[in-house]
Parts: sequence; structure tokens; C-alpha cells
Amino acid sequence: MLSALLPAAALAAPPLTFVMQVFPPFNDVKGGQPVGVFPEVLREVCAAMQTECKLEVYPWRRAYALAQSGMADGILLLLKTPQREQIFHMGAPVIQSSYVLYAQQQNPMRYTGPADLAGYTIGAYGPSGTSYAATDLIQAIPDARLEVEMDNPTALRKLRLGRYGAKGAVFINLDLALHLMKQEGDAGLKQVGEVQKVEYYIGLSRKKMSVRQAELFHATLRQLQRDGTVAAIARKHGLKAAAPR
Repeated sequence: MLSALLPAAALAAPPLTFVMQVFPPFNDVKGGQPVGVFPEVLREVCAAMQTECKLEVYPWRRAYALAQSGMADGILLLLKTPQREQIFHMGAPVIQSSYVLYAQQQNPMRYTGPADLAGYTIGAYGPSGTSYAATDLIQAIPDARLEVEMDNPTALRKLRLGRYGAKGAVFINLDLALHLMKQEGDAGLKQVGEVQKVEYYIGLSRKKMSVRQAELFHATLRQLQRDGTVAAIARKHGLKAAAPR
């Protein structure tokens, strides 16, 4: 577990504790400190609220469990689902991205719709929002099968090695895939199509944070979206901010 304090201009409210997983380029750790678009946005929100915020880094399942149970005030980052809206105050989306499919270079498939995946084995990281979205995608497709992997690099590695067979693909966030390709190279793989747009949120635990506190946090975030602060942070990281709501 890695922990860092996000300084505020003044301490007019009790400290808030947030948790995150390493999910570059959205959330990452460098030099022992949380970095990336979501930690920077959180830092700006906390400064504007004049509230001290602590950000702790855990594996995904642990981070989610802490926020879900109310042992943390919030989590960076979440996809919105009906189930999660029962657990978290979600507010407005922060970043827009998309899910795409990768396949081996020799695979002639170009994704145009779910029917293209008939007979395919799809690798996806999970359990996570990614694997849930992949499940929704293939549930009505004949003979399509999902393999849930422990992390995204493992899914891409197995795809390169042909472990999913001739009809194999990986369902993955586009910005994460581009980040991993820069680190590990894209030898043997290609993007074969966009599946859907997605938006990522900061989730605030309903068990820990009151409606009033959540409304203040979300109102502060919306103001930073309207004044261009969030968009500037996103551009710095090569990402696209969600439109202000």
C-alpha cells in the first residue's frame, strides 16, 4: 500500500481518504507518489474545497472493497453501472475514453459489430468494469467465450502468443492499450475496431460520505470542469475530458 497526502490551501474540513489502483495513464505511481489525470484532478478539487485529502494505492479488489465498505471516502476511478450507483455517489464523469479490440496482425477481422465475434475467445482484465462490459458484449453472440485475466498485460501477452487461438481478441481500454504498447511494443498485434465509448468517474462511498459532503465535492468538480482546469489536466496526459454537465 502506498499513501500520499494531497495538500490543500487550508484545512477547513476533516481529511478525506481516497483509494486507487495503478491504471495508467489515468492513475499511476512514479517516485513513490500517485500521478496521472485522476490524482491531479483530485488534488485540484481538494485544494478548492480547502480540504486535506489522502490518496492510497492498492490492488483493484482491495481498493474497491475499502471504498465499498466505507473504510475510504472515495475511489479513483469507476465506470458507472446501476449496481455501483447504489454504492457510490457518482456525480459527473471526468474523462472520456473507449473500449477497443486488439487481435493478432494476421487476423483479417475488422470489428463492425458484435456479430463479428461469433466463435471468438475474448480476453479481458477482471473482475472489473472491463470484464463486465466484455460480458455484456458477447452474451448474445454464438460460441463467443470470455477469458478473464489477472491484468491487462497478461491478456495482451497471451494474445501475442496465440493462446486464444486463431479467433482470439482482447477487449481493453484504448488509452491503457496505447500506454502499454509504448512500454512493451505492439509487435504482432493490431487494433481491429472500437466497441464503445466509456466515461470514468470519481466514486464517493455512500457508507462514508453524506449527501451534503458528496454534493459539495461534485459541485467543486463541476466548477473545475467549467473553468477548463480538468480539460487542461487531461490534455497534459493526452486524454479527453468528459464534457461539463
